[in-house]
Amino acid sequence: MIILLLMIVSALPAEENLDTKTQWEKPKDTWTGFDKWQHFSFSLLMTVQSGYILSHEQGVFQAPDRQNRMISAGISFSFGMLKECLDMKRKPSGFFSWKDLVMDMGGTLAGVWILSTINDA
Repeated sequence: MIILLLMIVSALPAEENLDTKTQWEKPKDTWTGFDKWQHFSFSLLMTVQSGYILSHEQGVFQAPDRQNRMISAGISFSFGMLKECLDMKRKPSGFFSWKDLVMDMGGTLAGVWILSTINDA
């Protein structure tokens, strides 16, 4: 179910600024844009899903819950950082959005909090 929700959220189109821009103009990057919530939800779901897999699946990797949460946070935040670096290199008008990265971090922290409440219960 988590994977299905993740696929739906990531497939939704991000908000785009339809104004014509020159090559050197930054696109409009607001805190209330729909893509910010996509960043938050993707990071949240990625953290919770990877943390659950690391904690509950019987496999080669067995570690304490706290370590699993930190590994999950690192995986999730790495994906957010990679996406922003790719955005900067893509298209002439691409740029690194610190606001997107803040929302990635917020989703990652919310995911770590959810994992800690699940594991402590």
